[in-house]
Amino acid sequence: MSNKMWGGRFSTGPDAIMEEINASIGFDQRLFAQDIAGSKAHAAMLATQGIVAGEDVEKIQDGLDTILSEIEAGKFTFRRDLEDIHMNVEQRLADMIGPSAGRLHTARSRNDQVATDFRLYVRDTVDALDAQMADLQLALSEKALAHAATVMPGFTHLQTAQPVTYGHHLMAYVEMLARDRGRLRDARARLNE
Repeated sequence: MSNKMWGGRFSTGPDAIMEEINASIGFDQRLFAQDIAGSKAHAAMLATQGIVAGEDVEKIQDGLDTILSEIEAGKFTFRRDLEDIHMNVEQRLADMIGPSAGRLHTARSRNDQVATDFRLYVRDTVDALDAQMADLQLALSEKALAHAATVMPGFTHLQTAQPVTYGHHLMAYVEMLARDRGRLRDARARLNE
């Protein structure tokens, strides 16, 4: 039987179809940056609290930096048999630095790690989306200024209405995006609660 984290009480391994169903690496490998950032922060806390020796934490931090570089360079091989991003990173870290890697999970549950990864991922995604929306607002505002005097038919209830300027029409979208960005910022603020 394989040496899985959760398999200690079983005498045989799971059926191949269950292995396939349980492997989430195809989906969650996109969490690599957040998984590594969370692990680095956790390792720093372990050192600050005197729980893990500074020498071990330094090995962990350096190893995680190397893994991050490998993934970003496309040189990291994600293994399906390790199921998820956490186990892939942990196994690579153990291969690199040995027993010190095992100290990384001191005082941290797998559920804590998953929740942290997801929150960091959503926060990063919200930040990226907000920046893209800001760029779109700027582009629309510039186009609106250039067309401040360009007349076009207005529309209401899918029918032609009074004339408006194209610039005014574009600025309506700028305002809608401002509202949406405000909602994103509200959602992001709740991510750290």
